[in-house]
Amino acid sequence: MKQKPVNILREIGGNKIAPVYLLCGKETFLIEGTLKQMLDKLLPSDTRDFNLTFLDGNAVTVKDILSNVETYPMMSKWRVIVVEDFPAFKSQKRSTSPLNTIRNAMQIETEDTQKCVTDISKLLGISVQQITDQNADFHSAIEEMHETLADGLTEDVKTFFGRLPELAAQVEVVSENSSNDENVDVLLEWLQGDLPKTSVLIFTVKGEVSERNRFAKAIQEVGRYVSFDPLEKGGSLNRDPLYKKVVEKFATYDKKITPRAFEQLRSRTGGDMHIIAEAINKIINFVGDKQQIDERDVRNLVTQSAFDKIFDLTDAIGKRSTRQALKSLREVLASGQEPIPLTASIASHLRLTLQAKLIVGKKGIKPISNQMRYPDFTAKIFQPLAEEMGDILPNSASYNILKRNPYIAFKVFQTLHGFTVEELMTALEKALEVEIQMKTTPFDKEVLLEQLVYDICNSSQHRWN
Repeated sequence: MKQKPVNILREIGGNKIAPVYLLCGKETFLIEGTLKQMLDKLLPSDTRDFNLTFLDGNAVTVKDILSNVETYPMMSKWRVIVVEDFPAFKSQKRSTSPLNTIRNAMQIETEDTQKCVTDISKLLGISVQQITDQNADFHSAIEEMHETLADGLTEDVKTFFGRLPELAAQVEVVSENSSNDENVDVLLEWLQGDLPKTSVLIFTVKGEVSERNRFAKAIQEVGRYVSFDPLEKGGSLNRDPLYKKVVEKFATYDKKITPRAFEQLRSRTGGDMHIIAEAINKIINFVGDKQQIDERDVRNLVTQSAFDKIFDLTDAIGKRSTRQALKSLREVLASGQEPIPLTASIASHLRLTLQAKLIVGKKGIKPISNQMRYPDFTAKIFQPLAEEMGDILPNSASYNILKRNPYIAFKVFQTLHGFTVEELMTALEKALEVEIQMKTTPFDKEVLLEQLVYDICNSSQHRWN
């Protein structure tokens, strides 16, 4: 079970030090903040330079890591080694769907067994030898794939998985991969052995780490594994973890922030902890002796982030406001945003809007009026839907409106009356076509993007045909 961040700091403060830690997740600001506090507690400032080592996980070898860990501290109780973004914790990105990879492997099972097994080993993130040996990592990987495939887990796929060890035993293991696996296995064996009593090894990973990852599981056995996810908005300000953190931060400067000012701060920063921290520092520097931060302070001192500008664009598209959409588009482009990622953002917005439209239709929810307050939407609509349907939609927040920031969902739900389901599907197809055009043709990308925005705002279904 993952430990809460506060437990780590309390344990260290109580002199209960684990030999190894894994700090991971999407909220890198929280990772960095927790790491800083850990280092402050573990290492005196006067001897820190002698006993603290940072290693790049993508460039360092396992031998280097263990060599540093085995070094005795100088004039300090502890030596700390921080390894950033070690590849063994990361799942491989898949260019095609897992089911397509499996089906393709099944088709060449007889003709090219070597490629069949190699492709599956890469998909599962384990070695061919681990498949042959049917070790614990193989079974964990298969179990995780079962969950991933869900409805795609047909009987022939199950049977194929059952044949994998026999197939793997027939192929020649590539020596390069084998040496890498053995190198990484040394670290796993170290984690399962007698760990040093005077060193602390801390892995930090920007992004999610599966609890099924063999290194994460090994660390859970002997140390602490903490996942720092984006702070979700609570049903009220008093239950909102981001609000609490902002209030605590201002309190360290003997200042307070009004609820309305906080909501504006969240909106202008997109809830990004890094941007919020920078914004707070800027506010503190400019308000002087003023003790209460209000909306005017936030409005005057916190400029719109790239997130906010893009949000203005997609919000205007959702409302089919051609003039505002084109104005926002030009502002975003002028700020340095590239057309291709911007087109992808528009496609993502259309995808989420379509998803929300289908959810509203399925649940028979009445259109959201402009008079509905954000807290009411969160409590009466968003949270009940998230509890009921959040886990049956895609896991990634990029494809799940009920796992996005509730404020984004609030704005999307307010614009659902502007499009029919058919219009949204057609607009999404058009956005994807334009993205392909940008990547494969010499046409001016900004012109293509401007035409796309104009067409979405002004078209009905027949205009696309």
